[in-house]
Amino acid sequence: MNAERLVRDTLREWAEETPPPTGPDLAGRALRRRRRRRATALSVGAAAFALLAGGVAVPVLADGHGDSAPPAAIQSADVSAHPDESPPRHLIAAGDVAVSAYQADRKTRTRDGVERTTYTWYLYDPRTQRYEKTPWGWLDVAPGMRRAAVLEKTLPASRVGILDMATGEVTKWIPLEHEAGGVTWSPDGKRLAVTTYSGYPDIQAPDRARFMPHARTGYYLVDVDSDRKTYHPMGAETDNVFTGVGRIDVRWSRDGTLVVVPDPPGGAMEIWLDLDGRLRKAPAYESPVAPRAGLSPDGRYYTVGDGWRTTVKETRTHRTVGEANGGTALAWADSDRLVRWECRPGHRCTRDLDERLVLTDPTGRLRIPLTGYRYADTPKDWDPLITRR
Repeated sequence: MNAERLVRDTLREWAEETPPPTGPDLAGRALRRRRRRRATALSVGAAAFALLAGGVAVPVLADGHGDSAPPAAIQSADVSAHPDESPPRHLIAAGDVAVSAYQADRKTRTRDGVERTTYTWYLYDPRTQRYEKTPWGWLDVAPGMRRAAVLEKTLPASRVGILDMATGEVTKWIPLEHEAGGVTWSPDGKRLAVTTYSGYPDIQAPDRARFMPHARTGYYLVDVDSDRKTYHPMGAETDNVFTGVGRIDVRWSRDGTLVVVPDPPGGAMEIWLDLDGRLRKAPAYESPVAPRAGLSPDGRYYTVGDGWRTTVKETRTHRTVGEANGGTALAWADSDRLVRWECRPGHRCTRDLDERLVLTDPTGRLRIPLTGYRYADTPKDWDPLITRR
């Protein structure tokens, strides 16, 4: 915008004010006013961005809900964003968390009324500083992003491997008497919960009236350093007949003292067990309807949602903070920032519509795009694995 246009726009605004300004050097005063307003807007945007980007002021407006073209990449003290990449090729990270891996290239085949879905995993490789395609059928990354637990391509697998991410080599294999289809690290990075199956885990009956027994048979708890493992079979009381809904892996509670068993598979109920297999009460802020982000690290906020949308609330007052029903919150980057999905403006959040990863404050008003948009059932379809780094 040139000086003549700036003066004209400001004089038009002054014409609407009462009384209008008078005096000498009217054009110069108009130009100075417009420049001050523009500098103020940029400084506010940069300050908001700096708040989210770890204290490094980057001149990008991070508030509002516009859909302007994102920058090619953002690198700050603790944010690594690539808003033009979907799926990402370079590290996506913010605060204490990062996308350590993701699933993509989903393929689904139907036979005898049952869908069988296969995934390709891409794991972050610190040597190339990129996400690289892997040969693994399933994996999880330990906190710290130094080790990954991997299962071979053909699931269920008869052993679980421990992969050194710095070298790309499997340092040990832990044999399993019961074949496994899923694996999850404990929050302290010392143990694994390994879910066992009698058949391929990623199956689903498209016809919801069709009943079928699921293949889940139990789970191991494995101490990775000592290779000690205990097996917990699942009987009829925790593995009933159901309409097929895909894998139902056992997972850890946020503090690692309990394991969570979805039951009935695909239902809205979960069984919480201690490490000896005894029934326990569900911890606060952890439930089937709680988004993955849950309680903030400092305990000030918590998230609630329906699987696609998330609302942030204050723990003390239970008051909604900022915008209700934003995109699904995946993780707290720290006590003041969230990594979440964001749908395109004007779109209702569902898995089939465009959505991208963003870093936000609890209100959802300040945002940094971390990735480009994904769209289901296209080459841009992918699901992130978010890990503490």
